[in-house]
Amino acid sequence: MTRIVWDFDDIDAAATPQAHLDYLEKTEAFPPLAAVREHTYAALPPGRGVDVGCGRGRAVADLTALGRPAVGVDRSDTMVRSARKRFPACEFTTGDAAALPFEDGSLDWYRAERTYLHIADPLRALAEARRVLRPGGTAVVADQDFDSTVMASPDPALTRTVVTALTDSMADGRAGTRMPALLAGAGFTDVTVHALALAFSSLPPVEPLLIEPAEAVAVAAGVVSEAEARAWRSGLERLDREGTFVVAMTMFVTTGRRP
Repeated sequence: MTRIVWDFDDIDAAATPQAHLDYLEKTEAFPPLAAVREHTYAALPPGRGVDVGCGRGRAVADLTALGRPAVGVDRSDTMVRSARKRFPACEFTTGDAAALPFEDGSLDWYRAERTYLHIADPLRALAEARRVLRPGGTAVVADQDFDSTVMASPDPALTRTVVTALTDSMADGRAGTRMPALLAGAGFTDVTVHALALAFSSLPPVEPLLIEPAEAVAVAAGVVSEAEARAWRSGLERLDREGTFVVAMTMFVTTGRRP
């Protein structure tokens, strides 16, 4: 398993950038994450905005079709090239969340989904969000708190160890629950948060997106042995065969207004 989880902060330097494109293709197709996207779209006002950490460009294409002109920004050239190829009629550019290519107060909205998990200095990025938004503009940020992950497991203690390793492997694996305070700290007002459950009752769809990365991270961090990881996976596979597998986590959609 490639180091997808903690390489997302520098995809272009990853050993296999294509693995990250494949990962995002799979997550994009998940109905629960499509529902999250729709929730963020509904929270955005009319006008022009930016999708930060745009990845392969799905949200930019959706928002443009909805009459909200969007520019996709991603620090990865790999992602931007992929987005331009998929959606040639849309606008994408390479850039950093902490140095956006827009004039002060020039945008009506700012959106970021599953991006702040990979940002080590979120207040700097949110200060930039505040800078590019007009007064009254809206920021919508959607992120998980990976500590919210729960799953049926024959070994709950080992599962907690694996989940914690996954959370700690990211720049900010708890971004979802930290975001209200972060937005307020960056000067946003009228901060609201909605918690959306991502739940799955079968192993195969979630295995390449959560289980395999978590297992690889835990082994690489040295918190579980390879034998323990195999036993953990085997237990989950048994539950799946029995029809009793379940895993869930929470996505937090946080909205703030630039005063």
